[in-house]
Order: sequence, then structure tokens, then C-alpha cells
Amino acid sequence: MIKNLNYILILITIVVLGAIGLVFIYGTSFSWMQSLNMPEWRETGLYQDYLADMNLALAPMAVALVVVLGLCIPKRLFSGTALLMMMGSMLFAGAVLGAILGVQLGLSFLLAVAILLQTVVIALTLFGSRRLVFENQSFYVQIGSAFLHMGLVIFVFNLILLADSVNHIPVFWVAATFISLGMIAVFYSEELSAWAGRRRGLEAYPSIPDDSESS
Repeated sequence: MIKNLNYILILITIVVLGAIGLVFIYGTSFSWMQSLNMPEWRETGLYQDYLADMNLALAPMAVALVVVLGLCIPKRLFSGTALLMMMGSMLFAGAVLGAILGVQLGLSFLLAVAILLQTVVIALTLFGSRRLVFENQSFYVQIGSAFLHMGLVIFVFNLILLADSVNHIPVFWVAATFISLGMIAVFYSEELSAWAGRRRGLEAYPSIPDDSESS
């Protein structure tokens, strides 16, 4: 089970993100068609019903995505029984808080813990710690993966907790920056590694100035 955990989490994430994408495509198409047939439908009760239906459809998917992201982070720091205990503790604490204070705060707790753990993962990756568990040994793939996960967690945290906050847009751009940097590091890891190698070579063997130029 533990050996296949990474594959299972990836598969669930793909399915959930695919389902969310289909809901968004349907919602966008439906809204566009309604706007053509009823130009002022956003001011009608039908639009409010549409928003309520969309939120109802996305709610279980958002919960699933938060849980998967929350569980995906600890596997970089823990393994074996410790990993299962950490995941179980996070889910139990989130469920208790959700039951007492509301689902939103329960999910926010999971995301806050994930952000804290991912901050530790990024710091350890930058310092070259061997304690972390990665499938790929390339530094740029590792740091890119860490940035991508951080960006996704911040994005979902912002969507769930800060949707009506004045900080919604600034936090969105923080998430977008992490995701963009992560994608660049992952997709161009070979080019970045080659560039870093050339840079180290130049620093190790600095060019010798030409005497004729100096004279």
C-alpha cells in the first residue's frame, strides 16, 4: 500500500482535476448560452440558482482535492508507519475541526498544515538534504515539484478561505508565481542543469586576460 501510495495519490489528483475541469467547461458553456438568450440573466434569480448549483457540484471535488494535497505533502518527509500516522492525524484533526467549527475551517486546517510542511520541504531541498523522499534525483525537478505543490496548496487555500478577502488577488499571484517557477524548473530541468554546469565551470576556470589588451 505504501509503495503504491504515490501512484494512487497522482491518479486521484488527475481524476479530481479532470472532473473539476469538466464542471468548469459545462458551467462556462451554460453561462455563455444563457447570456446569448437572456442578456441580463446575471441580474435574475436564475443566475443565483446557477451559482448555487455550481458550488454544490464543486464542493465534494474541492474537499477531495484538499485532502489529496494535504496527504501528498507529508510523503516527502515521512515514510512507512510514520507517514500513515501523520496522514491519519491530519485527517482526524481536520475532521474534528470540520465537525465542530465547520467544513471550511476543517479544510483550511489541512491546507495550513500542508503549507507549513511544504515550506520545510522547500527549505530542505534548497539545502540539499538527503532526508527528503523524491522519485527523481535532479535538483531542479525536486525544487520544481516542491514549488508546484506549494503553489497548488496556496491556490486552493486562497480559493476556499480568502475568496471574499481583500488579499484574494495578491495571494493568487503568490500561488501563480510558485506554480510558474515550478513548471519552468520541472520542464526545463535539463537545460537548467546544463546552464548551472557551465556556470560552475566558468567560476572554476576564470578567463585569463590578454596581455595585449591590457597594454
